[in-house]
Amino acid sequence: MYPQLAIEAAAQSDVGRRRSRNEDSFAALPYLGLFMVADGLGGHAAGEVASRMAIEVVKSCFEEDDDLEETWPRGMAAPDAASARERDEVRLVMSVRRANRVIYEASQRQEAMRGMATTFAGVLLAPGMAYIAHVGDTRVYRMRGGKLERLTQDHTLLEELLQDGDGVLEAAVALSERADAVTRALGCDQRVEIASRVEATAPGDVFLVCSDGLWGPVPEERIAGVLRGHGELSLAASVLVDLANEHGGPDNVTCVLARLGGG
Repeated sequence: MYPQLAIEAAAQSDVGRRRSRNEDSFAALPYLGLFMVADGLGGHAAGEVASRMAIEVVKSCFEEDDDLEETWPRGMAAPDAASARERDEVRLVMSVRRANRVIYEASQRQEAMRGMATTFAGVLLAPGMAYIAHVGDTRVYRMRGGKLERLTQDHTLLEELLQDGDGVLEAAVALSERADAVTRALGCDQRVEIASRVEATAPGDVFLVCSDGLWGPVPEERIAGVLRGHGELSLAASVLVDLANEHGGPDNVTCVLARLGGG
């Protein structure tokens, strides 16, 4: 791994106002440059187990410096020949792919866990670059120069139809109860398509990884206002969770914040 970057981090999670248990899991690991949130799907068996497994599997892939040979994509150079950028991006994606496999196989072995699944979003910060991988509707944002930008596209029925550009379908789905239905998650099948993105970073960038319990009830401009107004990340995380609950707390709410230092 790289020498440790100068990264400030904070995280907070809450059950919300309408749920009896918290199915979100998270990790803020500045020593690895790794920040993650997983949201066990409501209504699915053992959602909290699936979200915890996703976080632990990805974490272990970086902590134990697992060899990627077994999952390295065919047609690509071996890890020792790949550029640092290729290795980091693929390493993150492969670790999420491994988490999907572990969750799926566990659900097949144990009847009580059959059908468990989770969304996932993670950011890996390396010198000058941020590597992002996500599945489902857990989001990653970046605050830079006072402007909040979403870096992930939700894997939901409405978002996918919006991309198709069919106005009739968009309107129909927007008015239906299925608009927010997740179309992709870890553990649903043996294979899953993982969205990834690479972004150049700048000193002072703040990355926010959060479950839909935050961005659902709280408008993005309110989220941006909190991040602009609270330089202390632990306070910002606390205020964001409080805002979600003030807006009804309809779901578990989790936010992980990471800020890159200068130099």
